[in-house]
Amino acid sequence: MPHALEEEVGITEYLSPEVQGFSGNFKERWQDFHVYEVDQGGVELHLSELITPGAVAAELKKNAEERREARSALGASFTFEPDAAAELDAALGQGNAQELQSFLQKQTVAEASSDAGEGAAEAPAFVDFSSAEIDGKEARKKAHAAILKHFGSFLNTETVELPEGARMLRIWMREAERKAKAPTPGSQAQTSGGKGKGKGKAKSKAKGKGGKGKGKDKQQDGQEKVESAFGTLRREGWPKDRPDYLYFRLYKENCNTGEAVSSIARCVGRSVKQFSFAGTKDKRAVTVQAICAHRLPADQLRRTVLHRLWDKRLRISDLEYRGERLRLGQLRGNRFKVVLRNIPPQADTDASAACVPEDGPEHCTLGQAFSAVKGGFLNYFGLQRFGTREVKTHQVGAAIIAGKWEEAVNLILGVYEGKAKRAAQESGGDRPSKLRRTDAGCVDAGQEATHGKVQQSTTDALTIFLETGDAQKALDVMPRSQHLERCLLGARARGLPFAEALRQLPHQAVSLYAHAAQSFIWNSVLSRRIREFGRHPVVGDLVFASPNAEAFDGDTCEISDVMVKDSSNAPDEDADLSEEDVRKLPAVRALQNEEEAAAVTLADVVLPLPGSEVVFPSNLTGVYEELSQRLLGLSISDFSNCSIVQCATSESNCTIKSRDRNVHAMSMQCPHVHLLSIWFQVVRLV
Repeated sequence: MPHALEEEVGITEYLSPEVQGFSGNFKERWQDFHVYEVDQGGVELHLSELITPGAVAAELKKNAEERREARSALGASFTFEPDAAAELDAALGQGNAQELQSFLQKQTVAEASSDAGEGAAEAPAFVDFSSAEIDGKEARKKAHAAILKHFGSFLNTETVELPEGARMLRIWMREAERKAKAPTPGSQAQTSGGKGKGKGKAKSKAKGKGGKGKGKDKQQDGQEKVESAFGTLRREGWPKDRPDYLYFRLYKENCNTGEAVSSIARCVGRSVKQFSFAGTKDKRAVTVQAICAHRLPADQLRRTVLHRLWDKRLRISDLEYRGERLRLGQLRGNRFKVVLRNIPPQADTDASAACVPEDGPEHCTLGQAFSAVKGGFLNYFGLQRFGTREVKTHQVGAAIIAGKWEEAVNLILGVYEGKAKRAAQESGGDRPSKLRRTDAGCVDAGQEATHGKVQQSTTDALTIFLETGDAQKALDVMPRSQHLERCLLGARARGLPFAEALRQLPHQAVSLYAHAAQSFIWNSVLSRRIREFGRHPVVGDLVFASPNAEAFDGDTCEISDVMVKDSSNAPDEDADLSEEDVRKLPAVRALQNEEEAAAVTLADVVLPLPGSEVVFPSNLTGVYEELSQRLLGLSISDFSNCSIVQCATSESNCTIKSRDRNVHAMSMQCPHVHLLSIWFQVVRLV
């Protein structure tokens, strides 16, 4: 089932209706659409390096060789290099520095002890330094840094507190720590029962956050107590001097943002709740955007490209730590590179021209069209907001807002009016974009066969549910790739009522359904506004009270972009990341007279989405109510009374403008007669 027609989702007007349009194929291939995020500083994001598996493997090999070389230098003849000796003397004090050297000179005894028998002396596992020469927090911090700078590949450091309250600096060998953590007789690893089953976890029925420690006692301050053969170490899970958030640029091909982030989260063993981004990018495209991860070490992410499950369609670069989390909407805009195919030759009088100027001649259709774009275009919510299946997302959203839980569940499953309708069965919907193309848009035969099996299994599962009502049997047949459908069927199989079944879905999915209903009304109101009041500001229109205010209309993405939450391996520190971002809307004011209306442009006029605590323009209040009743069967008040999801309001500009357009037309000797390559940037606020 193709995208909905524009008229079906409220898109009926044009900013320049007098300009003749032209036809062409948009996003015929996923390579035809490139999106580059522009951050709040105005920087267009691209990859600045290639973190390839080969480069990472070579880097790890080099580091391992350096560690072995440094470790092999230890022994009776070991001495500090002159520069290191001077720095350690200054940081630790001369006495502690000599004690550290003596500690390192004894370490090779451990290698020879296995050959020398039980009577051989063992290398000391750790050494404590007196606080007399290292007094104060800053001095201890300097001492930690000096030791780790020169010997961090095989030494660890920690400040330990003695029973009498004094603090000492403890240094130990990493290999001794690993040995100390090894299972011992009577430990949980051996008493958990089974041959290797349970992965070392004790048979305890205790639930809650206390069960996430896996043998470690996590304190309230986020530190862990690790029992070892050489004492109890208080080790922090994240360095205090390191910012909490790792930012990186994500390059992806032919997959949506949610799918890409879920894949990365799976490879690094983290929950998707620890990741955030400013906005989702198109699936059927080549895109680059910023991603933020909570307390994820950069070296761990770099190593992840070697993971056997790493998605080859993804690339990462520009890893850096920052102190603030990246939140939805924190971007200036996007820059697009678009190729339109099959442009009719009559659209341009010179089909072989190398360039179509922005201010083309009047008889040139392309020139007229792109000259008109300089004035901007109506800021409709696009077709992808409403899905590619026969049941559109705004229809599901209307059922959720109205409290028709059973109808909402059935619509998501594609069951309505006694039939099981699936866009995936009829045309593949958005699924074909996941198939790898070999040449000229041809789909790989093996992937096409696999995709066909998924389609058939999905249809079979829904047929079972429709004909028998047996959710468990349908769930057994439903492919694992159909996350939302499996979530709903699983809930029904457990006997949950329809409302509770909807609550089992990721909150973002339910929010997107509701937001699609809001977007549908917004599109319809904008069309009515243009038809009745024209393409200029009028009295009663709303504009931002502050000229520097910025519109925030959430994010444009599809339901297939939703990341299904994985609770496995989810650390305690990500609990605060599950809360929905809340952003205070800027104040608006109504245009009171003709003078005020003449002082602004249509690009300054904003329309609110229906929701809670909304301010409607006085000239359109009745229109909102009329269209909601007629198109969705809802009252405007229903948008603020939904019990499952909050329909938060926001304001969007009526028009937006593009910047830095660069248009090229090419005549190709192939079935695609004409190509039109377009560069342009869309910003959030003009």
